[in-house]
Amino acid sequence: MMIILGIDTSSMVATAAVMSQEKLLAEYIVNNKKNHSEKMMQVIDRVLQDSGISPEDLDAVAVAKGPGSFTGIRIGMACAEGIAHALGKPMIGVNTLDGLSYNLMGESSFICPVVDAQRQELYASLYRWEDVRLNRLWEYEVVKAAILVERLSALAEKVVVLGDGVPVLKKALGEKELPVQPARGLITFAHPAFAMPRASSIAAIALEEYARGRMDTCYTVKPFYIRRSHAEEKWEEKHAGARTSRCND
Repeated sequence: MMIILGIDTSSMVATAAVMSQEKLLAEYIVNNKKNHSEKMMQVIDRVLQDSGISPEDLDAVAVAKGPGSFTGIRIGMACAEGIAHALGKPMIGVNTLDGLSYNLMGESSFICPVVDAQRQELYASLYRWEDVRLNRLWEYEVVKAAILVERLSALAEKVVVLGDGVPVLKKALGEKELPVQPARGLITFAHPAFAMPRASSIAAIALEEYARGRMDTCYTVKPFYIRRSHAEEKWEEKHAGARTSRCND
């Protein structure tokens, strides 16, 4: 029996879960304060104790690798890497958008997970379940909320949106003058109970990856940012400007 520890701190939510092939053994979700660095190891310890699983019984450690909060991703990755390294266990990095879509297993409509990327932008993709298989239809991307509203409306079918980027999309939806007004009602939003990241979804995907032999180690797993942080972008702009100035002198 395979047993996976799942971890997700890529957003405001801190969540950990222990799952086997047969059932979800325990899950812990905190969605009130973004103090992941203080709480995450306590959360992991608690979920292992409550599941009755010792760390040595784990077959692998799964972690949401992004996109999302740069700091949150690093915290989750560091926790997972530390545990995997100490136990000599493999790691499985799971895309945050994939994990969110797994929350709506069996949904027949389009699914669009959205993660707040700041500056009225969203990390997003589009998915659809076919039988028991989740198919990703769009590339992972960072997109302006107003543009995403247009693209989802153009599908002319029901789309269920979830994730911490929902308020950003709702704001854009309210402001956007859509050419086909009936399409506005086809963009719906998941119930709050299913709208935020769940470590059980990360673990469920990881179980499938583990069964296929798709694993990393604590040395090879990499975060998935899509783009650089705002601070990195500003630093490059500043130094690029300085280089241009020197070249013109």
